Amino acid sequence: MEELTLHFEASAGTDLAAAAAALQASVAGTAGIESATTRPQKFQAIDVAEIISVITVATTIAHNSAALLSALGSLYTAWEVLKTKFPGLHAPKVEVGLKQIPIDQLTPEHLAEMDWA
Repeated sequence: MEELTLHFEASAGTDLAAAAAALQASVAGTAGIESATTRPQKFQAIDVAEIISVITVATTIAHNSAALLSALGSLYTAWEVLKTKFPGLHAPKVEVGLKQIPIDQLTPEHLAEMDWA
C-alpha cells in the first residue's frame, strides 16, 4: 500500500474541525482508498490553516497510473461536493517531493517523480 498526503488550505472563518470530519468521511468512502487520516492544522506564526489528509491507496491502483489518476479525480469530485458546505476550503494539493501540486493538475510525470509510475 502506498500513501499520499493531501493539503486542503482553508480561508479564515472556516470551521476546520467540521470540514476535517466531512473530508474524512468523503475521502474514506472513495473507491481505491484503503484508509485515510484527516486532521485540521493551524500555523499560528503565519496564520495559515489547512486540513491534512494522509490516504493509503490500494496497491493495485497505486501501480497503475491511469487508475491512480482516476481515484484522485474522485477525490477532487468529493471536494467539489464539500466546497458548497465549506466555501473557504480550497482545492486539495498533493505532495510531490517538496512541492504541492493541485490534485487536478497531477500528471503521469508527477507520479513518476513520486516513484508511482
